[in-house]
Amino acid sequence: MSAIPSEPETTLVLIRHGLIVKPMSTSNFDRAPLSSEGWRQMNRLAMEWPFAKPAAVYCSDLLRAIQSATVLQTGFHVPLHREECLREWTADPADLPQRTYLDLEGRAWHDQQWVPPSGESLEQAGERVSRCLNGIAGRHRGDTVAAVGHGTLFSQFTAPLRGAKPTEDYKNSITNAGYAVVVHGDSWRLVSDFTSLPQSAPLGTRENL
Repeated sequence: MSAIPSEPETTLVLIRHGLIVKPMSTSNFDRAPLSSEGWRQMNRLAMEWPFAKPAAVYCSDLLRAIQSATVLQTGFHVPLHREECLREWTADPADLPQRTYLDLEGRAWHDQQWVPPSGESLEQAGERVSRCLNGIAGRHRGDTVAAVGHGTLFSQFTAPLRGAKPTEDYKNSITNAGYAVVVHGDSWRLVSDFTSLPQSAPLGTRENL
């Protein structure tokens, strides 16, 4: 009896958006744009892309993710899809003082089933991003796809693939323009955890002579 063929594997490159211009007086970063360094980070990633060309780029509907994804979409000349389900988790979308917001976020990390004023616990955010990425993988069987999003949301997805519980420390370790690779066939598999492109050698060093 011949073996039942397995599903073609989809490769997703999960990318945290580039560095932003952080508001100083509010906890709400929804309107925060990329900084000049953030644009540089994303342009470098597009130029030195270490994977197969993506068939499409997906991104959160927040400005910093859209700007980051547009760099990749322009570089690869592929479709760009904005997905609300990739939007960053928040404890409270209101314009709160940052200290007040951090207290809420800390409570949410301590009890990931706790539902904060936003109406979504961290555990529920993990379920949301899993459904979202399952849908993307199902639409791109056998392809490589880029998904640009956010550190907290992606940490909820990749930590269990590492065999670990999502933690605030793990989330904080995900650098701007950092990327992880996950593969979906019959199930999800983490190929490589979040990393960044190697630092470029400064001008004038031996590597640039």
